[in-house]
Amino acid sequence: MASVNTQFSIAVHLLAGIATREGLVTSEALASSVNTNPAFVKRILAKLSKAALVNAVSGKSGGCELARKPKDINLLDVYVAVEAPSTFAIHEYPSVKSCEVSSNIKGVLGNVLDSAQRSFEKDLSKTTIADVVAKIRSS
Repeated sequence: MASVNTQFSIAVHLLAGIATREGLVTSEALASSVNTNPAFVKRILAKLSKAALVNAVSGKSGGCELARKPKDINLLDVYVAVEAPSTFAIHEYPSVKSCEVSSNIKGVLGNVLDSAQRSFEKDLSKTTIADVVAKIRSS
């Protein structure tokens, strides 16, 4: 079974958590919301900071805040920031030249999966952190 990368969904969770609070939010408070280790949250926050999605303030009274308004951060920004692996991938086993399927499947399937990835990313770009927060609050 393939491994699953949850950094994207956790990053969205963190950004929504920051967006729903006033002032600086600590990694401990965010880790409590996600129910995970603060060190793991800090690693994801570092990626979000590097992508200019959050501002981090060090020190005893530090924390983080959104670097942009929630309506100006879309889910594609988050997906790119956490360097999530491509949603779709083709196996890397060598092709068998004597097999019609084996020698052609990667090219055929590659086009389909590339198109699906582009559609996926286009859909992500249509939803913002503000949209996520609004849906959370209406639940």
